[in-house]
Amino acid sequence: MVNLDSIHEIKKIDLENVLGSIMELPKQCEDAWENAKNIVVPESYRDVSNIIMSGMGGSGLGARIIESVYHDQLKYPLIRINNYNLPKFADHHSLVICSSYSGETEETISTAKEAIERNCKWMAIGTGKSLIDLAKEKSVPYYKIEPKYNPSNQPRMAIGYSVIGQLILASKAGLFTLEHEDIKYAVAAMKDVILKNSQNVHESENDAKKLAIKLVGKNIFYVSSGHLIGATHTVNNQLNENTKAFSTDFQIPELNHHLMEGLIHPVENQNRLFFIFANSPLYSERIKKRMDITKEVIGKNNIEYFEYKVSSPTYLSQSFELIQFGAFVNFYLAMLYDQNPSPIPWVDYFKEQLAKR
Repeated sequence: MVNLDSIHEIKKIDLENVLGSIMELPKQCEDAWENAKNIVVPESYRDVSNIIMSGMGGSGLGARIIESVYHDQLKYPLIRINNYNLPKFADHHSLVICSSYSGETEETISTAKEAIERNCKWMAIGTGKSLIDLAKEKSVPYYKIEPKYNPSNQPRMAIGYSVIGQLILASKAGLFTLEHEDIKYAVAAMKDVILKNSQNVHESENDAKKLAIKLVGKNIFYVSSGHLIGATHTVNNQLNENTKAFSTDFQIPELNHHLMEGLIHPVENQNRLFFIFANSPLYSERIKKRMDITKEVIGKNNIEYFEYKVSSPTYLSQSFELIQFGAFVNFYLAMLYDQNPSPIPWVDYFKEQLAKR
C-alpha cells in the first residue's frame, strides 16, 4: 500500500496531477469570479416564472449546490435537468442555464436547442465548442471557462470554475444574491482545509489521510442535510470517478423514514458499510437531533461511521469546505487502491459504444 506521506510514491500513481487540481480549487473559484463577474445579462432575463438548469455529471453540480445552499432565497422555482429534454411547461417565461464543461455533452446540447425552439431565454457555460458556439450564434449570455488552474485537465476537477460560473449566471438572472464577500469566505474555508490536509501534512495530523485509510475496502454512504446536500453529492460524484469506488449519498430527514431498516441484511453490512456524516452548526436544532440519533442507529447496527464537522461561517463557504476536504479524502483513497484517478475507462467505453449504436 502506498505511503501517503511520500510525494514520490504518489507521483508514480497520479500521472496527470489530479492532486494539483485539488490544491488549485480556491484559485479556480477566484479566477471564475474575476472572469465571469462582468458578464452582462439582459434585464429581461429577470422577467421569468421559473429557471431550469441543465447539466450532466460534474457540469450539473452547480445546480445542486444552488438548490441546497440558496433554498430559502430562491426568487423563482428552480428545476434541475439531468437528461435530454426540458419539462413540458418550459416556454418564453422560462430561463434555461446550460452547463457543459466540454461544450459537447449531448444531453445538454439537446436542451439548449430545445430552449431555442420553445423561445426560452437561455445562457451557457463551458470551455467552448458546440455549446458556446451556439450561444455566440444566438447572441445569448455565456461564460467561457479558461481553466488555467486545472493542471490535470479533467472536467470534474474544474469544479470551482463550473460551480462559481453557474452561481454568477444564476445570481445575475435574479435568482438570489451573490457578492464577492461570499466567494472570499468560501476561498478562506478551502485554504484552511488545504493547510490541514495537504499531502505534505503527516498522516498522524491529517484527518483526510486518516479517513481514507479507514475507507479501504468499504462501501461508502454519505449523509447530509439542508445546505450541504449539493456539496455531499459533489464529493460522492468525485469519489466514483477519481477513486473508482462505490459510494452513494442520502439526506436527513428522508433517510430516517426508510434507510435505517435496510442496515440489517446482508450480515456483511457490519464489515462492508461505512457512513460519513457531514454535520454543521448551521443546521436547525431539529436536524441536529436527527443527526445524533441517526448516528446512534448506525452504531447500534455495528457499522462504522465518521463525522466531519464544517466550521466556516456561511452556507456557501461550508459547502466548499466540505468539497475541498472530500476531494483530499477521495484522492488519498485512490492512492491506497493504487489507482490513477484521472482516467475514466468505463465512462469512455460507454460513450464509444453509444456512438457506435
